[in-house]
Amino acid sequence: MLNRLSALLAALLALLLVSCIEGEEEIWLETDGSGRIEATYKMPTAVAEKIGKPNELVRILKEAATRDPHFELTSIEHQARPGGVTIQFSGTFDDLRKLASFPQRQLRDPQKPDKRVKAEVLFGETDLKISRREISYNRKVDINWLLKSSPAAKPILKIPALLGKSSFRYTLNLPVPARESNATSRSESGHQLEWTFLLKNHVEKPMHLTATGDLPLPRSLWVTLLPALLLLFFIQNRRARKKLQP
Repeated sequence: MLNRLSALLAALLALLLVSCIEGEEEIWLETDGSGRIEATYKMPTAVAEKIGKPNELVRILKEAATRDPHFELTSIEHQARPGGVTIQFSGTFDDLRKLASFPQRQLRDPQKPDKRVKAEVLFGETDLKISRREISYNRKVDINWLLKSSPAAKPILKIPALLGKSSFRYTLNLPVPARESNATSRSESGHQLEWTFLLKNHVEKPMHLTATGDLPLPRSLWVTLLPALLLLFFIQNRRARKKLQP
């Protein structure tokens, strides 16, 4: 199954030479790392005919999600449209860190867990850190190693402009406003961040997504701090009054 998926993705990249593919992904993230994801990939009919039937990719993703206890595939479908095919899927996860390791755990060969597979290119590598003070999101999507491993894609390495307007767009909805981010654009509230990457600009260098936001102090901590602050205020006030006494 993994070999067939790898072959599909290799053929897909090779056909970027003459086709335009659009990938859109959106993640809604909660303070505990849980959330949901929606993704849409559009490709011309010519590409779909070359890589095989879209229901093959749908089946592979369904089987992988069924094996994973941390990710639930809530919907997945493919639709034929005039001149092309659209594949859509959505799901929920209990921890984004587990979703980030989904390709390694479910798509790699159990006998060779350190050997990357071509299907991982769509997932990339994600590093999520959550502390009491902040939430930090870092993601890297690298198509270079996949291009180098696909002989049919060698012309792309030499002439990246052949990728045309093919692009990936990522949207991240944070539970708090972003303090720092390299996003292409952001909402007025700072909660929604969006990155748009033209693939021709990232043949040699990875696509990087970074965002950091400050988390509010938990109520339990305020319950502890408030009495301490009041006591400190009382002590300081008492000392000041004693100094004023003759």
